[in-house]
Amino acid sequence: MGYRYRSDDELKDSGVEWLGKIPKDWEVRQLKRVLSDRKENNEPIKTSNILSLTIEKGVIPYSEKGTGGNKAKEDLTQYKLVYPNDIVLNSMNVIVGAVGLSKYFGCASPAYYMLYKINANDDIRFYNYIFKSKLFQDSLKGLGNGIMMKQSETSGKLNTIRMRIPMEKLSSVKIPIAFNLDQEKIANFLDEKTSQFDSIISKKEKLIERLEEAKKSLISEVVTGKVKVVKTDDGYEIVKRSRDEMKDSGVEWLGSIPKDWEVKKLKYIATINPPKSSVKKFVDKDIDVSFVPMDSVRLGNIKLDKTKKISEVIDGYTLFEDNDIVMAKVTPCFENRNIAICKGLTNKIGFGSSELNTIRVYENKDIKFMFYHLQEQKFMDTATYQMTGAGGLKRVPTSFLLNAQFTYPSDNEKERIVFYLENYIDKIDNISEKTKEQIEKLKEAKQSLISEAVTGKIEILD
Repeated sequence: MGYRYRSDDELKDSGVEWLGKIPKDWEVRQLKRVLSDRKENNEPIKTSNILSLTIEKGVIPYSEKGTGGNKAKEDLTQYKLVYPNDIVLNSMNVIVGAVGLSKYFGCASPAYYMLYKINANDDIRFYNYIFKSKLFQDSLKGLGNGIMMKQSETSGKLNTIRMRIPMEKLSSVKIPIAFNLDQEKIANFLDEKTSQFDSIISKKEKLIERLEEAKKSLISEVVTGKVKVVKTDDGYEIVKRSRDEMKDSGVEWLGSIPKDWEVKKLKYIATINPPKSSVKKFVDKDIDVSFVPMDSVRLGNIKLDKTKKISEVIDGYTLFEDNDIVMAKVTPCFENRNIAICKGLTNKIGFGSSELNTIRVYENKDIKFMFYHLQEQKFMDTATYQMTGAGGLKRVPTSFLLNAQFTYPSDNEKERIVFYLENYIDKIDNISEKTKEQIEKLKEAKQSLISEAVTGKIEILD
């Protein structure tokens, strides 16, 4: 299906800011004139016939066979009924596009609105795409409600403050109304085009996943010695070690390592969270220092856009200095590899979240090697298993880290490993970043097409 942009003389002012101009034969109506919210509660007898909670828009479908599921015994009598082709939207997340068409007959939380079309001849998909339009989503922020996401400077967790958009406000919002044939054309066109966009985006996202897995696998193979880095005329390459070059490390997660490599506990290579006595002399001068919340630490990078006076942060925050490794100790930040080497700190000093560990490596030649070794997947899996605490606040114990055992090759081999990994990972990261940029452009193009179609800026051609 093709399309063309309508000329200005084919359009009229809609009188609605987010809409701008619309086709002359289109109308503008309040949402309540075309869509209504379902209010029927789930019947008690049906609560024993629930299949399971699905991730699809919060809808719990009914099971034809009555097999039950993880929600079978829950009291769902207050849940609202949902029918196939209802627009299901989270009243607390409308602004960020938590919306979609239900595929099921079932029920959903009262926090959801289930909108059905009043006019039987309307195409519900057209209205669904209006809700998916970022222009429309942005216009809802003017209702005075919405959501805020605030990052905790200590745990690094995102605290969500949600404010429900009342139906009486949502129902008064003005939306464009196309004639029935136009609605169907637009919906068919957007079904086809958004599916194409989604397919391309999905492939690029899978490429990023494969690149990340390749990076993890390479780090593991190199730092544990399963492959060796050798110098060639063209640079460096990796060669798989034979069995007779290996020995049992005696450490389960390390497995076999090269015969000439050592194994050392971290406490003999580095200290964790060194005392603040070395920087207390700066408190009287009250110098500026870098301040690093958890969200400013990402794999290999620290965002250094904040500073504070040292007197404000000397107590209650984690100290680190240039060349220290900082690493999250709380879930899920640890598993997300929030780890970096500190460089360029204000006055060479920084303070950050108490949920960060500072790893101060004793010898500079070991810093980068340990930075990579701490990202090794089997080590991370073992550390995650050792976490203590409740729920989402589990942490890697300091005692585990101090006694964790790592490979320790010769200085020359460490140097070759670091050089190879830096160059190889840099290439992977560049490809990943370019692919992420392409994904963002595709998402923007998809959004633009949706908005132009549902506001009539483009005409869909047969």
